[in-house]
Amino acid sequence: MQTIIWDGIEIELKYVENYSPAFEKIYGEKLSHIEVKADEELPFTETGYKSIFIHHSNLMRWGGVEKYIIEELNHAAKSNAWKFKKESRRQLCLF
Repeated sequence: MQTIIWDGIEIELKYVENYSPAFEKIYGEKLSHIEVKADEELPFTETGYKSIFIHHSNLMRWGGVEKYIIEELNHAAKSNAWKFKKESRRQLCLF
């Protein structure tokens, strides 16, 4: 397990390189699994939890787990919905 900080949010990453030996046997490629956990909403999950299955070779092309997740977060953070939520948290609520 590793912890990263993205945009001030602490995020735990749990990674299994070869999630399914049977998948590798059938398809000739490892299937990796990443669990993303945070105590608050993230751009790609309202619950703070996301389970990602990805071909290991694709993950390595991205530069590994941390770089892949950061890029996914950065991409999802470009959405208008996330920008609105982020700005709303900065605003003080009078009611």
